[in-house]
Amino acid sequence: MKKKTFNFHRRQFLKATGAASAVLGGTGIGLFGIRSGKDPMTYSGTESLQGMTQNFNRSKYEVDTPTYKKVGETSRIDARTEVIFARMPRFGQQWDDEKGLDSLDPILKKYYQDHPEDLELDLHLRKEIFPKMRQDKKKYGDEFILAEAWSNAMGAVWPRGYNKPPEETDFPHPKYGRKQPLELESPEMTAKLIKKMGHEFGSTLVGICKLNPEWVYKHPMRGRGFDTEAPLDVPSHWEYAIVVGTPMEWDAFYANPNYGTSHDSYAKSRIVAYRMAAFIKELGYAARAHTPGTDYDLVVPPILIDAGIGEQGRHSVVITPELGSNFRPAIITTNIPMAVDKPIDFGVQDFCKTCKICAEQCPSGAITMGDKENIKGYKRYALNVSKCHNFWYSNLGNIGCRLCVAVCPYSRKSNWLHKTALQVTANDPTGITHSTLTEMQKRFYPAPDVKDYYIPSLGGKNASYRKPPWWLRTRDFIKLKKEQS
Repeated sequence: MKKKTFNFHRRQFLKATGAASAVLGGTGIGLFGIRSGKDPMTYSGTESLQGMTQNFNRSKYEVDTPTYKKVGETSRIDARTEVIFARMPRFGQQWDDEKGLDSLDPILKKYYQDHPEDLELDLHLRKEIFPKMRQDKKKYGDEFILAEAWSNAMGAVWPRGYNKPPEETDFPHPKYGRKQPLELESPEMTAKLIKKMGHEFGSTLVGICKLNPEWVYKHPMRGRGFDTEAPLDVPSHWEYAIVVGTPMEWDAFYANPNYGTSHDSYAKSRIVAYRMAAFIKELGYAARAHTPGTDYDLVVPPILIDAGIGEQGRHSVVITPELGSNFRPAIITTNIPMAVDKPIDFGVQDFCKTCKICAEQCPSGAITMGDKENIKGYKRYALNVSKCHNFWYSNLGNIGCRLCVAVCPYSRKSNWLHKTALQVTANDPTGITHSTLTEMQKRFYPAPDVKDYYIPSLGGKNASYRKPPWWLRTRDFIKLKKEQS
């Protein structure tokens, strides 16, 4: 593996930064940085569709191997049971309290026999959390009328398709499409064109890699044109993966879990992916969009890593240099020949070892405070998806949580202070700045007690990480028929 090359040697770095104090400044500089961060002009991802937001010099941090590490025998994900959005509907349709596990089909039954802790959590969601959530929704839900209306409107664009086998849907239309692929100048020029088109279509970041078959689901989700009961044979034309995506709206993003939404960026990223797939088909090549939230045939984070978009953090989300964790990606699999990007290492692995803010602020305890583990043959931080999912229904407002991405120190608007801190951590071979910046985060961005994020019936206060933006404060615009007690 090629070692990272830093701008500074250890002694030079310490001298130049004064053990980070010169860069971090002091309280006054921090407060000035916070004020400048409120300027909408610093909201990464909203300035331009010309690719100018992808401004981090990745070539400087390129490494020969990805920052995830293979440590044992690997296994592909079975979407029928291991993807919670596929498992829960199946579970809800089949479960009978009297019959217990015997009420489930053999696949679900075996999964719960192997993962009894997930059965306990899924039953807890069904029997305890859902009823209390419905109860509190009636009592407190009016506070979130505008937030829900905004989220639903943003999510109204939900492109569908690919409900037939890839051999039928991925290629140009046999009647109207191009019969033969166009001859391309070079893989490098094609990659340049694809990236430009990605930005033109509305993507904030674009990356390209060869598709590793290990990232394709072993058993797929329903509605994607595959036999879910048969192992998914990776189509031969899924040679490359193009990563596109957009950030969530920044002001609402910081007001998670109640006021933020994923639907704004989900909808935009879906549109970008479908546009890209259509563009590639126009050139005579195969393309298939894999889009948020459930229309994927593959696991996304390692593909983002392979494409040089970022590194996976403690919270399992990929952290990018430009947007931090605030990036909702879509993938296009294709056979159009392109030059590929290399993975990058800009210091996230070292930073996440000591930071742990996402784990501290996770109300459900889904994010580990411990070290990386062997998970399906790769060394990474464990995430208890069922605990995470259960909290989605333990707060009001828009479904979900997104707290871990909102509190991540990398998820900051693109002001000068954030850019400086990013460059320092990326070039710090000592690790001194990591703990300093973490303390700065806690000092300048204090957070509620994690218990307060829950609904009142579960002992919480309907708290959000930050106050909602003015345009999501329901009582300023709508006369509610009933007052909360």
